[in-house]
Amino acid sequence: MAEGRGRTSAGEARFLSAYFARIGYTGDAAPALANIAAVHAHHTRAIPFENLAPATGAPVDITDEGIESALVASSRGGYCFQHAGLLSRALGAMGVDGVENHLCRVYWGHEPGTGAPARTHQATLVEAEGSRHLVDAGFGGFNPSGLLPLGLAAEESAVATPLGTFRVVDVAVAGLPAGDTAGVDLMVQARLGERWANLYGVGLGAHAPADFQVANWYVSTSAVPPFTRSLMFSIRTETERITLANLELAVRTYTPDGASTVARHTLGSAGELREAARELFRIDDPGLDWDRAYRVAAQA
Repeated sequence: MAEGRGRTSAGEARFLSAYFARIGYTGDAAPALANIAAVHAHHTRAIPFENLAPATGAPVDITDEGIESALVASSRGGYCFQHAGLLSRALGAMGVDGVENHLCRVYWGHEPGTGAPARTHQATLVEAEGSRHLVDAGFGGFNPSGLLPLGLAAEESAVATPLGTFRVVDVAVAGLPAGDTAGVDLMVQARLGERWANLYGVGLGAHAPADFQVANWYVSTSAVPPFTRSLMFSIRTETERITLANLELAVRTYTPDGASTVARHTLGSAGELREAARELFRIDDPGLDWDRAYRVAAQA
């Protein structure tokens, strides 16, 4: 759950101003649904998803100060715990009601019937104009590209965006064995052709700050999740999803009818990796060990 944690109003006003400048948002800060959607869109187009810290052996600090230093004060991005922490803090500073962070089980790429995956993702719920919505900025290459309403029937819940169609449904709609969905109440899904694919499941129970710290430590240090042994970047524009999976760069461009085409390129050196990071993903950190990052990607 999002809490004030001793923040001062003056400090949060300074933070919010810096955050808006970082994402290029010049609109209204009132806690209206349209403003929340606009902030979310600006965030995902300005701050990349990237796992350079765990991939190169650096710690991932998810305190307010650590996240602000990495994602606001520097030309860096981060992964879900950092993005959700940053976005939820900004929404709270805007006065948005009911801001909650929840741990989630990732089902994208998970084989059904193999048990419940670990809670390795963090997403945010908010309340605005009398309804609850899921807002996510840190799921990587297939991040939901809009605010997703909660509590609607499955046939009414789809949200079509320029970068795909998504929805949140009761976990029973997902069609997974009960043993796969322990502690999961809602399923976030993406439309793939004629079917709905499960992305991640959200448990609505309360979490203590220590729960997020433990999950972040596991994801950023363990060889079981992919974050310490592979390289993943993503960012989006109004019409594109740009991703890097180790050395495979992909730019997927969407057309108004929902179709898409993809251009791919394999990076061949640490220098090319650094250049792609700077030019496409807005990552510019001269202190990074790009040779090490390249080796991780090449060996994955």
